[in-house]
Amino acid sequence: MKGINRVNILGCPFDAISFEETVKQVRLAVLHGKRIQIVPGSIDFVMKAKRDPVYTRELWNADLVIADGVPIVWAASLLGTPIRGRVSGTDLVWSCAEVSSDTGCVVALIGGISGVADRASKTMKQRYPKSKLYSVPTPFPLGIEENEELVRMIKKIDAKIVLVALGAPRQERWVQANLIRTKANVGIGIGGAFDIICGDMPRAPRWMRDNGFEWLYRLTQEPKRLGRRYFIEDSPFIFYLACEIIKKRF
Repeated sequence: MKGINRVNILGCPFDAISFEETVKQVRLAVLHGKRIQIVPGSIDFVMKAKRDPVYTRELWNADLVIADGVPIVWAASLLGTPIRGRVSGTDLVWSCAEVSSDTGCVVALIGGISGVADRASKTMKQRYPKSKLYSVPTPFPLGIEENEELVRMIKKIDAKIVLVALGAPRQERWVQANLIRTKANVGIGIGGAFDIICGDMPRAPRWMRDNGFEWLYRLTQEPKRLGRRYFIEDSPFIFYLACEIIKKRF
């Protein structure tokens, strides 16, 4: 799967795959014993990769890197390598609950601040009562011994999908280092999706998400945390993108 219809956006890989096709890959992995890592990526991921060559290699080693943000879709089109629309990481988490409901597979939710994974699992079970969602206690800091216990617990519940909320790049590194050891089939780094699902972090209205203004809504909700990220850490993305467009055209 890796490398099929993959495009390069400022050194970061993104796969030209739709939301429906992504969910299909999750379902196939569960049903047929395949093992895949899915990374919902954004502008922040691109800039982190630019600052960290190791993280860049880790992203290229992932099986699927999906565009979790309309600006990435716009950037791909401007570079002449269009992808197939946004693939929301939060919506993908909901779809994993649906896959669990349909197939009976176990989904493990790890990471997040205290209690958020458990509350997110209960929220999703309200929509999908037959789903098998288990929040696995994740100690912080997650040292070597604590991580071994975490892997052991995931194996014990025979999870087939592991949703990891440890923040980038830590969650992607955790999946690459531990997915095989857990014997799960699908590993996804999901960032703040648990917070959105359980209602701790309000989600932007649909029209803002569809038109590339979700970042603005999130900024109004968390100005102190996100102000530095958006205006200092991630703002060079526009400059790099402009340079790449000019280079391609001239």
